[in-house]
Amino acid sequence: MNVSNQEQKRVRLKQFLKILSEDPSLLKQDGQVEMRTLPELLAAVGYRLRNEPIDMAELVSQLLGKLGLQACSSDMMEHVMNGGTVDDFINTSKQ
Repeated sequence: MNVSNQEQKRVRLKQFLKILSEDPSLLKQDGQVEMRTLPELLAAVGYRLRNEPIDMAELVSQLLGKLGLQACSSDMMEHVMNGGTVDDFINTSKQ
């Protein structure tokens, strides 16, 4: 992978994370269940820890699978980058 491609991916990820941080469907609202911790999410999908960083894209894909969705983290990222919310993505992917 060349440097400009890596830089483009880094910039795109930064944009995605900024959009996620502003996603109203991810804001804690009254009556909403407490957010899960990273260890709880890892345990929920049986993610095996190794002596390397956690592959968050793989974790999200596995969590989507646990929800019964045939979508992956890349699909969710595209949806969010195109103006959708995480809730919209999950709801439309379930249909």
